[in-house]
Amino acid sequence: MQADQHIEGQPEGLTEGQDKESAGRIAVIVGVTGLIGSHLLDRILQSNRYRRVVAIARSSAPDSVRKYIDSGQLIWQSFSESMPDHVDHFFCALGTTQKVAGKAGLAAVDRDLVVETASVAIANGASLCSVVSATGADARSIFFYNRIKGEMEAEVSELGSRCVQFWQPSVLLGERSEDRFAEKIAGCILRSPLPKNIQARDGAAVASAMVVAAGQNLTGIHRFKVREIDMFNSGETL
Repeated sequence: MQADQHIEGQPEGLTEGQDKESAGRIAVIVGVTGLIGSHLLDRILQSNRYRRVVAIARSSAPDSVRKYIDSGQLIWQSFSESMPDHVDHFFCALGTTQKVAGKAGLAAVDRDLVVETASVAIANGASLCSVVSATGADARSIFFYNRIKGEMEAEVSELGSRCVQFWQPSVLLGERSEDRFAEKIAGCILRSPLPKNIQARDGAAVASAMVVAAGQNLTGIHRFKVREIDMFNSGETL
């Protein structure tokens, strides 16, 4: 994925609810058709925080976002197309499973593609890199999934963004495009009164927290677990 020149970085004017700082911002979101990604796209579009949102996905745009495309606020493109030459905030909700893609496919999506897209976005100016990871992410883990997530976090952390936010939820609840029976069972089990950071949460809650945190002007590298996801959704700040 290379840089492109087709999106200007300067605002054309304020829309209702926008301030001068946010009026010219461009957000890029990859992985917008999954459980968290679909909610994330919706929250970002409704936040009125960005002049333009670029959604990068494998599939075509759903009818629910057509009005944003028609208005010019949303650009929907495939991975084969170039990323805009200027990016302010980069959001990533890419993810697959070993059952669907095998070990090689899981590594290619959850690590390599995340790092590749984040690298281009940060090179193009992204001051925020907000990435969905997973609880237990550890580059030294004996578990393949956790190790891939940990390797991804290590590589993204070295890319040089002003702020990197890794989101580490436990089991996710919500409607998915593919059936994950084991996760449905785990979701029924992993609720209170278990320790908070292993409790299941709705994908929508993670997406909402990502949007809230993006507006807090944080710096450095952060790893947000269920406790922080709940905190952001309750209106608290760091």
